[in-house]
Amino acid sequence: MENRYPSPELLEKYLAGRCSPEEARQVEAWYDSFDNRPDLTERHPETQDPAYARDRLQQLRQRIEEAAEHRPVRRLWPGNSGLWALSGVAAVAAVVLVLGIWPFQPPQRAKRPVEVPALATLENTGKTIRRHELTDGSVVWLSPATRLRYPRQFAASVRAVQLEGEAFFEVRRDTARPFVIQTGKLKTEVLGTTFNVRAYRNSPRFEVSVVTGKVAVSVANEKKILLTARQQAVFNPQAESLAKTGLPRLAKPKLWEPTTIAFEWASLRQVADALEETFGIQVHFRNPALQHCKLRADFTNLRLPVILNILCKTTDASYTINGRQIELDGPGCP
Repeated sequence: MENRYPSPELLEKYLAGRCSPEEARQVEAWYDSFDNRPDLTERHPETQDPAYARDRLQQLRQRIEEAAEHRPVRRLWPGNSGLWALSGVAAVAAVVLVLGIWPFQPPQRAKRPVEVPALATLENTGKTIRRHELTDGSVVWLSPATRLRYPRQFAASVRAVQLEGEAFFEVRRDTARPFVIQTGKLKTEVLGTTFNVRAYRNSPRFEVSVVTGKVAVSVANEKKILLTARQQAVFNPQAESLAKTGLPRLAKPKLWEPTTIAFEWASLRQVADALEETFGIQVHFRNPALQHCKLRADFTNLRLPVILNILCKTTDASYTINGRQIELDGPGCP
């Protein structure tokens, strides 16, 4: 006596790996009932042909794909009324079981696809420093010729970005989600701090300079180097060597380090001189008349990019930056 035929819904659950132990035993018992049918090869001698088996396998694959979304009623062989007409999933199972040409193996549970976050690309193709705020509240200042790739929504366990060029990061502290910057083989990991990463393509020297907080730097998952304020890591991409250095105590601040300068109706030329002295830069005026503009300002604990933006808005000017060379342009003053 043959076992009771399982429902199409039960077969579908079995193929998807969602059956309970009792339901799985029921389906497998039904499979086993076909193992000892003496008349199978007599009634269907074509099943002994390897080419026939390959053809049936191709049909099986097609029907599995179709059965995922539809359940059309179809016959196993068109025109043969002596064989069953089954729903899509049941027909797929019957191709294997009734013909008996492939040994049954329980289907593997479908793996949940890994969700890859969509990445956005931010590229600074201009000649000024560009500010951008990420979704976690961290701020990135991109230098010219710099590209940043980042997820539109950070993952629950890590905030990972990819950098090519130079950028200053003000990372919002989040102890549960470290902020990781990948620049080629160089990896910089932080929880919350301010630091600068300089890693232009084909450059013989990559730099990570810490302004505040702590930063861990590593290469190809080797031992990490811990940096604190006023410390720097230098990476040689060709030799894959990483070294830790300290900045001289009396060294001029980096472009990203905050400083305090105040002016009381000083000319823009005087302001430029003070910035050159403080940051070790060179300021050029495209329009000489711009040097005569006067302003009063209190730049307390501000970084050079912020100071430049304020100066330009105050004097209706604009600036471009190339390394440590800064050029100001605008209508000027009499």
